Amino acid sequence: MKRKESSVNDFVTAENFSKLVIEQADVVKPIIREQLFKEYLTGSGDYDEILGIYCNTFGIDRSVKARMIIMRVISDVQKEDLYFIKNTVSQVASGYLVAYTTVHKHVVFVTDTVDDAECLSAIEKFRKYIGAYYKNEIKIIYSKTAPLYKMRAVHQNLVKGLGYSFYSDKLTLYEGEINLNTGSELLSPQYGLIEKTVGSGDEEEAMRLIDTFFSDIRLAAPVPGVAKTYCLELYVCIIRCCSADRIEAAMKGILSIQESKTLDEIKRFITERAREITLENMAEDRLSYSSLITKTLRIIDRNLSNDELSLRWIAGTMLYTNGDYLGKLFKKELGKNFSAYVMERRMELAKKIILSGRGYKIYEIAREVGYGTNSQYFSQVFKKYTGVSPVEYRENIRTQNQIS
Repeated sequence: MKRKESSVNDFVTAENFSKLVIEQADVVKPIIREQLFKEYLTGSGDYDEILGIYCNTFGIDRSVKARMIIMRVISDVQKEDLYFIKNTVSQVASGYLVAYTTVHKHVVFVTDTVDDAECLSAIEKFRKYIGAYYKNEIKIIYSKTAPLYKMRAVHQNLVKGLGYSFYSDKLTLYEGEINLNTGSELLSPQYGLIEKTVGSGDEEEAMRLIDTFFSDIRLAAPVPGVAKTYCLELYVCIIRCCSADRIEAAMKGILSIQESKTLDEIKRFITERAREITLENMAEDRLSYSSLITKTLRIIDRNLSNDELSLRWIAGTMLYTNGDYLGKLFKKELGKNFSAYVMERRMELAKKIILSGRGYKIYEIAREVGYGTNSQYFSQVFKKYTGVSPVEYRENIRTQNQIS
């Protein structure tokens, strides 16, 4: 009868594993130790038993108070980078490391240095030694104090925390400072209003709305991928206000947002582009208007969709001035009366909406430009202003696009 061959796994049991490791040469022990701890952190089997083997084999108390430190290279990382970081820190900190390994793109250390000041001092020491030979920036997160047997859960929490470090420019993060929001809160950004203020050249209001947008994102703290999606939608709204010859170049900014590592980095980029586009859209002659008329023009641009917009409303509820005086000053500085100016601004906005290709219905465009439910009247005004109806204008645009 043929004898059944035994597999290696039949011999490597919890009982004899410690003996097997101890009998190996010193050069093998660190490799086995590192691999065993990785299995504890990421394995799907009986990880509690694996930790027991680890502690028994290397003489470590599973209840020892410890902290976990995770290091991640900010730029693209290679295996050689992780190997260098792991070896450098393990040599510098050999006296107070309980465990270390690499997991995916992270280097993981566990230290029995539990004092806050000492832990931070050790981290800065690691940075110093690594930085002497390695120029890429490294983001580090360290945990609260916990027993060694809880390090698997600590590891999962810190990895999640590293993801949320998107909301911080700090290179060293503490677990207790990270907002581990579930990201379930829905946001309702004012994309349309921001687009209107940028398109109308209202720099002050555009910057205020953009600041509010990023404050809301930071407060809700959705997962970084979702946060970037919100930011991309904002950016697309802003660059739609570009002149036609600049939109293609502006679209390249989408890649910059996708590759950004922090929310602050995205905010700086979008704010700069928004300010540039807003200033381009600010009519040169508007710079010479009186303060009162400048404020009036900004209020008009913010309220083009409001079918209650009127000179009396602006004078009485927004600027607290005499309506007749405002009307005369408006005609004097702009050379046209208030209603004619508002009609022109609304028609230009309607043309932009049609040109955007977003598939708005005519009644939706009418509502967006302040004609409420009176889409028929809107169409009449649009045809008088442009020479064609909104439907004809849209078809002409489609025809031109097909020819080009």
